Amino acid sequence: MNRLEGKKALVIGASTGIGREVCRLFALEGADVCVGDLGHAVDKASLLGQLADFGHDAFAVEVDVLVEEQVKAAVDATVARFGRIDIIVNNAGVPSSHYLLHEEPTEEFDFVMNVNLRGVYFGMKYAIPYMKEQGWGRIINTASNLAHRPIATGSSYSASKAGVVALSVVGALELGQYGITVNTVCPGPTDTPMLRGMGAPERLNKMLETLPISRVAQPIEIAWAYVYLASDEASYTTGQSISPNGGHVMW
Repeated sequence: MNRLEGKKALVIGASTGIGREVCRLFALEGADVCVGDLGHAVDKASLLGQLADFGHDAFAVEVDVLVEEQVKAAVDATVARFGRIDIIVNNAGVPSSHYLLHEEPTEEFDFVMNVNLRGVYFGMKYAIPYMKEQGWGRIINTASNLAHRPIATGSSYSASKAGVVALSVVGALELGQYGITVNTVCPGPTDTPMLRGMGAPERLNKMLETLPISRVAQPIEIAWAYVYLASDEASYTTGQSISPNGGHVMW
């Protein structure tokens, strides 16, 4: 299991949930990993211990994707430590509250868009020059199943994740000539702190009733999609949205 042997990766939004499993699988597959997350993310230390057990280099940086300079610093730190950045995963995200479109406070709309979309833009913006110079790179952005199938009372979240998909396609169009692929992963409902913190179990149960695989995913089930997109096996895959979602979107 060495599909990423020798690769150098930065995962932003890495301490819990899907991001945590991405880091673990990347290290298992041979990559050195920079763990990027908020300064108060308490799970970073335990994650670094797990990554060290796989025998690969790993370190953590503080990243608040609302602060452009911190995103740039995380990318620069990855290159300073590892000599290059082969893979960046832009995974930081927040949910929105369940407002009707015309009732959502502007402040919340802006916050969700700034974290979920602008944060991805910053990660891409600062990784791309290094990857162009290298002539190789993998950019993997986390969107959502709701980018393709929005729900009522999810305006800012669905819009932000649809924006991530569009931004990734633009990146794919611009960067293919440099050996860089850009793709999104659009997970369905996944057992993460974000999902558990959203409450409204009746809403989740109603969604699960529509799934052929009628349960939430475990984070590791989603994380394998990132391994594929980061690997040489995905060298001809770019501008795509991979949707491990239990069959929620089938048309």
